[in-house]
Amino acid sequence: MSSWKNLKNVLGLTALDYPVPSHANTFWYSLGGMTLFSFVVTLITGAVLTQFYNPAPAVAHASVRYISMTPGLGLIRALHHWSANLGFILLIAHMLRVMFTGAYRTPRIVTYLVGVVLLFIAFQVFFTGTVLKWDQEGYEALAHFVAANKLLGPLGAIFQEDFTLSTSMLARIFGLHVAILPALLIILIVLHVFYVKHFGVAPKPYQNDADYQTSLGSGATFTKHLWRLSIYSLIILIILIGLAYLFPPGLLEVPKPGVEMTKPPWLFWIFYPIESALGIVGILLGSVVVFIGLIFIPILGLIIGEERTLFRVVNVIVVVGFIAWLAMLIITYFSPTMQHL
Repeated sequence: MSSWKNLKNVLGLTALDYPVPSHANTFWYSLGGMTLFSFVVTLITGAVLTQFYNPAPAVAHASVRYISMTPGLGLIRALHHWSANLGFILLIAHMLRVMFTGAYRTPRIVTYLVGVVLLFIAFQVFFTGTVLKWDQEGYEALAHFVAANKLLGPLGAIFQEDFTLSTSMLARIFGLHVAILPALLIILIVLHVFYVKHFGVAPKPYQNDADYQTSLGSGATFTKHLWRLSIYSLIILIILIGLAYLFPPGLLEVPKPGVEMTKPPWLFWIFYPIESALGIVGILLGSVVVFIGLIFIPILGLIIGEERTLFRVVNVIVVVGFIAWLAMLIITYFSPTMQHL
């Protein structure tokens, strides 16, 4: 035990023994850590896949097929796929927990806003990963992305085919996916974790300051939180391996330009009915509405002073928004594939 304590001191691990409120060591308050673990699996498996992927448009699809058909590599690709999808499910659950428990209130507004930016960067990582498959789904995703950025004029010029003749659009998406976006994601995660440590885990709904301080003195520590999180992460890893073995991701045919034969990945189904009604501009409008809606939550915390009223208002908004999101998923699932471009 003495040797372990000395090792903890040498490695600086004793800094993790700071007190946290007792509710921080529950499942719901571990969703953020579980999301991070899933994305770490995505990052590690993605780093392996980069050694076998070729971002040249002429051979990108063939390189993905080679990965899928090669024993070991196919499993890594499946883990990459499922960790990204499960990570987003956990991320959405984490965001809902944050909203329902009021973790967006002052002084944790910056923590929340960094989390919102993290969400949107993670969406871009997922999107660029879809493009890199360079099958029909990936090609159509890129075509929509280029068309949406064209509506932005000079602001979207960098994401046009003719921005540079020195490299392909697919190669630039590859650079975004494996370098620029992960770097931004890591920086924002570090910043997010820093603010969680700085401001502390948010109190439970309707918990007064005295009860919160009592909870801090209950003996719960961040080290214990990490041990519990390790158990949850092991369970997640087992689930991911099971999904990877039982349901390996497919690969559609080589892309056929000029036709739309697929729907976007499930994360983007919320925009599909809007795009069907308004055209490509619906993607931009939908993204703006979602972003403003998320940013508006902490603003309500500043406007509404009475806690119970604030929780009622925000909870109604979140429930209505969640039901609308589920409705969009259902509508998209049953909608026929449409030509939007």
